[in-house]
Amino acid sequence: MFDSYLLGTAGLLMAGLVVIGAVAVRTAWLLPWLRYRTVRPELWGYGSMSFGTGMFLLMSWGALDAFGGTRVLHGAMGIIGVLMMTAGAYLQSRSARPRLDA
Repeated sequence: MFDSYLLGTAGLLMAGLVVIGAVAVRTAWLLPWLRYRTVRPELWGYGSMSFGTGMFLLMSWGALDAFGGTRVLHGAMGIIGVLMMTAGAYLQSRSARPRLDA
């Protein structure tokens, strides 16, 4: 019972991240605190969508028994989630200009 509430909350949060990424890809609109450093909003949007999807996979792979207890598929889903999060973080870092104060 608790897993469904937790999974629903995670789904809403990650869906919000994916929607913000899709808006950035489609219209090049960013949240106000991201506008200064982000040079390529479309690339940031793709990274945001990849990161949100990977995070949702990681958060849901233990809560759902979608594969009937197959350990290989459970492990593959976790690895895919980590790779998607890593790719999303990399794309988001490549979309921003370097910090000048460091």
